Amino acid sequence: MSESLKDQLRALGLAPKQPKRTQNKSQRPQKPGPQKPDTRKNRVADRKEGSDISLDKAYRIRNQQDRRQKEQALARKREQERLRRETNQKIKALINEFAVRDEAADTKRNFLYKGRIRSVLTTPEQLRDINDGKLGVVYLRGNYHLVPAQKLEEIRAFAPDHVPDLSGSESEGEEEFPVPDDLIW
Repeated sequence: MSESLKDQLRALGLAPKQPKRTQNKSQRPQKPGPQKPDTRKNRVADRKEGSDISLDKAYRIRNQQDRRQKEQALARKREQERLRRETNQKIKALINEFAVRDEAADTKRNFLYKGRIRSVLTTPEQLRDINDGKLGVVYLRGNYHLVPAQKLEEIRAFAPDHVPDLSGSESEGEEEFPVPDDLIW
C-alpha cells in the first residue's frame, strides 16, 4: 500500500509509463555570451534596425526637456511679477493722489479680506462714509488705504483682488438662528 495510485495504475498497465529524463547539453539554458561593446557603429546599426535610442541620447533629450520646462516656468513667473509690479504702481499713483488720510483716525473699521478679519483706522465721519459707500478700502503692500468710491471702481477695474468687499454679506446660517432685536451687547 505504500505505492501511490499512479504507480499502481502503471503496474496494471492503465497509465503510460514514464520515460526516463536525460539532459543533453543542448537542452540546458545557454549562458549569454559576451556583449558587443557600445560603439558608434553599433548605435548607428541599432537606429537603422528601428530599435530604441541609446540610453545616453534618452538622458540628453530628457535633460533638454527639463531645462526647457524650467525656463518656461521662470519666464511665466517673471511675467507675473512684472504685471504685479505694474498693477502696484498704478494703485500707488492713485492712492498718492486721491487717498483720504486723517492723523486723528482712531476708530477701527473691521472687514473680511482673503479669509481673515482686517481693520483700517478711520474717523467717525469716515466710518459713516464707508458704511454709506462713499469711501472704500484698497490694499497695497500690507497697508489699507481709504479712497473715494469713484477711484475705488477704477482700481477694481484692473485689480479686483486689491479691493476688499465691505458689504458684510450675511451668511445663510444666521437666517436659521436670528439674533433677537431686544438683545443688548
